[in-house]
Amino acid sequence: MVRGFSLIEMLIVVAVFSILAVVATQSLSSSLRGSKKSESQVIVRENVDFALSTMERLLRNADSLNCASSDANTLVYIDEYGNSVRFDCSSGSISSESSTLTSPDIEVDCTSVFTCNNTSIPHSVDITIKAERTGITGAEGSQITETTKILLRNY
Repeated sequence: MVRGFSLIEMLIVVAVFSILAVVATQSLSSSLRGSKKSESQVIVRENVDFALSTMERLLRNADSLNCASSDANTLVYIDEYGNSVRFDCSSGSISSESSTLTSPDIEVDCTSVFTCNNTSIPHSVDITIKAERTGITGAEGSQITETTKILLRNY
């Protein structure tokens, strides 16, 4: 009696293992893409949250807003010490007088960021930030949009 495997049996085993390898590779690839997308979202959200919280903290105590300009990418306000300060969205980042509030890894859509309302009391400003991580495309990239309304304490 001859013991061993026939050629057909060997081909079937190789085919089954090949199919399993392809399925496992696709599953791993999909998992890694999802992980990178999640990491990208976290980085963008942290940057946007930092920029919003900084602007909110400074604007809450502002004495007044200068909303006369038609540029929705710049917001000029008078702080509690009487200094004229501005926030500006240009070249894909948000900056204040002293520094940039977003990371260079983040691209901010500067279409319409600041919307002022000086007609109601207290005065308010709506801030909408749309941002995405630079250098990431396809399924791994994602855009984050956050909006907040800030009411001035001093009016």
